[in-house]
Amino acid sequence: MSAGRVLLAEDDGSIALVIRAALEGEEIDVTTCDTTAERNRLLSAEAFDLLITDVILADNDGIDTLQAVRDGHPDLPVIIVSAQNT
Repeated sequence: MSAGRVLLAEDDGSIALVIRAALEGEEIDVTTCDTTAERNRLLSAEAFDLLITDVILADNDGIDTLQAVRDGHPDLPVIIVSAQNT
């Protein structure tokens, strides 16, 4: 039985692999994507308990597009991650 559903938007495959493995180790169902376009499509098509998104994705800035996510899914918790030197 799954402990929840997480959408992981991360364009660095190594980082996505580590986060995914940690979550799946806790029996959390993880769906991954690497662009804001795919993230938005998945959010529209499926229900998630949490969004984990990178600051900068392959096609866009994850933070700049976050307001659209909040507008469409105001109750969805969001965790923003970054491997950048910010």
